[in-house]
Amino acid sequence: MDDLPTLKILTLGDASVGKTCILLRFSENEFPLSTMPTIGIEYKTKVIELRGRKINLQIWDTAGQERYHRTLATTFYKRVHGIALVFDLTERSSFDHVESWVQQIQQKADPKVAVVLVANKMDLVENKDFIEARTFADSHCLPFFAVSAKTGEGVSEVFESLSEMIIKRDPAALSGASSSSNHLKSNTQPSSQFKCCNNF
Repeated sequence: MDDLPTLKILTLGDASVGKTCILLRFSENEFPLSTMPTIGIEYKTKVIELRGRKINLQIWDTAGQERYHRTLATTFYKRVHGIALVFDLTERSSFDHVESWVQQIQQKADPKVAVVLVANKMDLVENKDFIEARTFADSHCLPFFAVSAKTGEGVSEVFESLSEMIIKRDPAALSGASSSSNHLKSNTQPSSQFKCCNNF
């Protein structure tokens, strides 16, 4: 695995939206009946095949609690290739907070970062047109995915599509320029805004 190109992906969103469950479903095909709140930041890895070659995905699971996020944000926004921004379809406030998460990404992440919006817990809602979420995603040029960490529906597509976006935007990510080190360094300047819709 050390010899494979590594793409670093960050999961962001409010506490209890299901970031950890999405990560466990994708990396281990498991759904925990209960989880403890993530404290700080943790990661899982999974090897996928993309464009005919194997790629190591290093996916970082962040705490949603603001007190942890304020401390970790500056360091862990940097040097990631992609971000999955997650909200809970059964918790309105988590969607209301998506705008502030987007603003933080704009301020602190690399301008080339690929971002997707992920609506979790679709198995718990009857109305599946997600018009408001899709409208928000379109207005911010974010690809939108509705998923269920519990059933697994849509989860793999999130990370596979995000990986494809990363490579399309930055082909050098497959050249070995991306270290497989577990340490995310911070040495780039934050961006103030997304350049254009084509960023995503």
